[in-house]
Amino acid sequence: MPRRAAVVIPDVPLFLIPHIIQNGIRIHGEEVERITIKKTYMHVYSLSIRTRSVKRELRPAIPHAKYPAPRSKGRRDPA
Repeated sequence: MPRRAAVVIPDVPLFLIPHIIQNGIRIHGEEVERITIKKTYMHVYSLSIRTRSVKRELRPAIPHAKYPAPRSKGRRDPA
């Protein structure tokens, strides 16, 4: 399976780094594999967010949910 391309965000001021990382984690969730921050000049940085695929069994049933959907205990038929 080919790798996903990293999301590169160039020229980020120092004070915006936590906000951009927070948004990246909120959007990609458990798919985030690595976040790389490189200083380009003065107080400006370049961010790279690499993601990976998550197994279908572990992927949340609800998009952007933090945990997989809970399984019903006992009956197979909810009716």
